[in-house]
Amino acid sequence: MIYALKERIGHPSLFCGRKQEMELLTTWADRIPKELAKSRALLGCRKSGKTAIMQRLFNILWNRNGKVVPFYFEMQDQDVWILNFSDLYYRTFLSHLFSFLERTPLELDNKPWNWGALERMGRRVENDKIMEGMDEFRDYLDTENSHNAMMFAFGAPARHCAYTGLFFLVMIDEIQYMTEYIYKDKEETVQAVNLPGAFHGIVELKIAPMLVSGSYIGWMTKMIKEMFVGGRLKRMPISPCVTFEEGMEAVYKYAAHYQMEITEDAALAVNVITQSNPYYISSLIGSEWPERDFSSIQGVVMTFASEITDRNTELYRTWQEYIRMSLKKVNDRHGKQILLILSRERDRELGRDEILAELGWPLRMSRCLRRNC
Repeated sequence: MIYALKERIGHPSLFCGRKQEMELLTTWADRIPKELAKSRALLGCRKSGKTAIMQRLFNILWNRNGKVVPFYFEMQDQDVWILNFSDLYYRTFLSHLFSFLERTPLELDNKPWNWGALERMGRRVENDKIMEGMDEFRDYLDTENSHNAMMFAFGAPARHCAYTGLFFLVMIDEIQYMTEYIYKDKEETVQAVNLPGAFHGIVELKIAPMLVSGSYIGWMTKMIKEMFVGGRLKRMPISPCVTFEEGMEAVYKYAAHYQMEITEDAALAVNVITQSNPYYISSLIGSEWPERDFSSIQGVVMTFASEITDRNTELYRTWQEYIRMSLKKVNDRHGKQILLILSRERDRELGRDEILAELGWPLRMSRCLRRNC
């Protein structure tokens, strides 16, 4: 397979498991030319494999070279003026379209091609409508008409169905960042907090359905409720863990990748202690702890303990970052207490009344919350 989009997972062979998810999504993508595919949202915590799944789906559809053109766009957690964002979004779309039409792999960092390269490709495909659209969009850039540029860019996949006779799958990774990091003004003082609402009608188009993802589930769920009302996005939970068998496969693949010998008992211990989580497996086997040991079960346990307690390890820093972002979004004086309660009792489900009792809230507060929910 040609990996037209360089996958962040690294070597393609390190994509482990996800058989059920990939079969579901490829079957869903097969329905797009029949106009039967409803837009979806992948929901899962950070490092749960959403990006890997979307990028692998892109490469599968690109290699099929059929009627569905994949378009993958990753939102960044950095401030940007909406006009510059629209330019980046539209050029990325055109880059993926021309990559598909000309069978040309993308840049390794998925950087979109510049306008000069895009114009040359546009002339080669000999499609006047595509060229006219590029001219119209650049007029919006020149006049700094940010609203029209944004609407034109977001609607591009649907319009190009008519221009090309093809269908499109629009994939936006970490879409919730649109509510915080994009600004209406050049000075970047006014946030476009409702920007995902611009997809309100577009998301329902069966000729160019959307597959979006979000890592901060509470934030993502709130955005879906407010800006994609009426069930416009079908939710698809993504577990950070794969099946036990797929986890064992991941252990041996990563051990081979790191050229590390591992005993059968140690491999089993790695899979069990990480709960068949590929990210944990890769972090554990790639440990740089000077005393790391994969020759015994005890060695695996000690190595894992180092990875989750050392403040300089990737696992520790990833969870610290996730917790900080979550608490920032909760922004509630009881948020930390609730987080600690749920973490302490992570092996069982807690009812609302139990959480309120732990917090020391009066029973009348529980009744009030129940009436409001």
